[in-house]
Amino acid sequence: MTLTTCGALLAAAAGCERKADAAQGRDLFASTCARCHGADGNGGVALFDGGPSSRNFRDHTFQKDRTDEQIKLTIMNGKGTGMPAFGATFTEAQLYALVAHVRSLDSGETKKP
Repeated sequence: MTLTTCGALLAAAAGCERKADAAQGRDLFASTCARCHGADGNGGVALFDGGPSSRNFRDHTFQKDRTDEQIKLTIMNGKGTGMPAFGATFTEAQLYALVAHVRSLDSGETKKP
């Protein structure tokens, strides 16, 4: 096999893995996160009456102001009383798949006040 052929095979394999990760992230989000953040990630669902609303992942300002690592750490460690910690629930690969899915929800538009 030539170096070019090996490179093409590796690139194709990496593309398949990314698609699997995207699908895994979408499925994990649907089964774990959507109950609070909504199926389309627009948030607004409070965990309890009078509680804080969940994060809107479609908000471009939220997306641009946070790194992937910050999103991953919030999933792992939770945040305040509204967001429970899921660090023991997901593997490292699953966490990155969830981050990728959260990133895919970016509307690209900044909310206007």
